[in-house]
Amino acid sequence: MSVKAKMLLVLALGAIGLMGIAQAASATHPRPKGATPLRASVVPAYKTCAVPNRTHGAPLAFPSCNPPAQASDFLTVGTPDANGVAAANSVGFIRLDAKVGVPGPPDDSDILVRASISDVRCKPATSASVCSNANAADGPDYSGELQGNAMIRVTDHYNGPSLTEAATVQDIPLPVNATCAITADTGTGGLCSINTSANAVALGAVKDGERAQVEVAQIRIDDGGADGQVSTADNMIFARQGIFIP
Repeated sequence: MSVKAKMLLVLALGAIGLMGIAQAASATHPRPKGATPLRASVVPAYKTCAVPNRTHGAPLAFPSCNPPAQASDFLTVGTPDANGVAAANSVGFIRLDAKVGVPGPPDDSDILVRASISDVRCKPATSASVCSNANAADGPDYSGELQGNAMIRVTDHYNGPSLTEAATVQDIPLPVNATCAITADTGTGGLCSINTSANAVALGAVKDGERAQVEVAQIRIDDGGADGQVSTADNMIFARQGIFIP
């Protein structure tokens, strides 16, 4: 599978690597023995049910909305019972791995970031400039940008005047921009993927001999809006961290 995009997440985020700042020597807050890797699947995002017109079956007998509405007006994935005869080929994930380096310069501890989402297709509202590769069924490949994001909460020992005090940082978002590219397969949409690290995104974010606990909220992937550019204001949620039950 070729590398065709920088992405999140999702992913979220490469910039999530900023969470790695910490002073390790004398931690005074509860922490686990280990917590790596973090791997999360992503699924197409749907709008909140605001005006229910149905009720879900028991035991989850809660109000529901028919029909379901995708959160994005610009991107989708192939699904034969929903948008023509295109097969369901989309698979997406985000994975973060802690890498422990050798003490001493240069800092080679890091957080490795890998992410991928396949079969990304344009809806009619998306500009033809990023939707030029038609498929045999359903929308063309998407070759615009995505933005991964997640709120994180860092607890570490890299605070105060001496940078040795334990503290919990206020929740912060960490967006990461990426691009997608077309595929030669007319039965599959565009492919977005990334293989990078925290220090590649923000040099010095993760240092040797330091540790941090980082709480990661739900990962989301935004589309690039009508023009495929995340720098404009019309972006919508395309995918979220989740699980699919076949």
